[in-house]
Amino acid sequence: MQAVWRGIISLGIIDIPVVLYKATETESGLVLHQVHAEDGSRVRHKLWCEEEDREIEYQEVAKCYQHPDGRRVVLSDKELATLPPPDKGRISVLASVDDGSIDPMVLGQAYHVGGADPVTDRFYVLLRDTLRESGRVAVTKVALGTRGSLAVLRAHDDLLVLQTMSWPEEVRRPTGIAPESDIAVRPQELKMAMHLMDILSEGFVLEELHDDYQQALRQVVADRLEEVAPPHHADDTDLMALLRSSLEVARSGRADAAPARKTAAGETASAAKRATVKKKPATGAAAAQKTTAKNTAAKKTTPRRAS
Repeated sequence: MQAVWRGIISLGIIDIPVVLYKATETESGLVLHQVHAEDGSRVRHKLWCEEEDREIEYQEVAKCYQHPDGRRVVLSDKELATLPPPDKGRISVLASVDDGSIDPMVLGQAYHVGGADPVTDRFYVLLRDTLRESGRVAVTKVALGTRGSLAVLRAHDDLLVLQTMSWPEEVRRPTGIAPESDIAVRPQELKMAMHLMDILSEGFVLEELHDDYQQALRQVVADRLEEVAPPHHADDTDLMALLRSSLEVARSGRADAAPARKTAAGETASAAKRATVKKKPATGAAAAQKTTAKNTAAKKTTPRRAS
């Protein structure tokens, strides 16, 4: 399981190093991309300036507030830097309240809280057991992104679990959407409805539920994949493919070097030919002088016959 955050739980003067892991998957199904229907190529979203009718770079983007009357205020990075920064890397325990006093409507993403240092695991276990035995949850403040939020810390089995919360002003009031208040139901109707709920609940196992849409989508994708040939990618672990490629490169290199080797061989043959030409017999006067000298030498060395 991959950690998404590291920091400490601050309980008074006690600091408990912890690691957060996502407890739920918000996008566990197949991920579908936007493509051009005609050719299947990916569709990209660009940063487009409406005033200048052109694409702009991310560095040119700023944050802006638009008032309902149409006035706009563009905030600079310098102005944003003056705002109080969130206390990153710290889960500050503000108070503890009864578990049932937290409205489930305000609860958000849940995280498993793991210990990060065996030396302080005793403090981790102390906080976990305190919340479990008291039946209470700890209200905390934490910054998991660019801004701080509230969160509850509760004991769940042998772990601590952190669950983000909305700020009180973020909860929308449901005004005018409930049924008329003067509608009443009879006791026998209520009793029969409760009996129906009991019948529907027989043999119910939450863990056996699954996403029918995702299951059907996977089947559709699997059927379509059977119709599409997979793209060919060179496998770096295929030694035979690597050897074949190496041989092709080697042959190509030898072919490119062949003219150079031929030229070198030609130069060698020319040198040998020149050497052979130098060894040819002499002609003309030089040859006659050489023949006379040879005959004279032969006469000097021939013994005389006795009389």
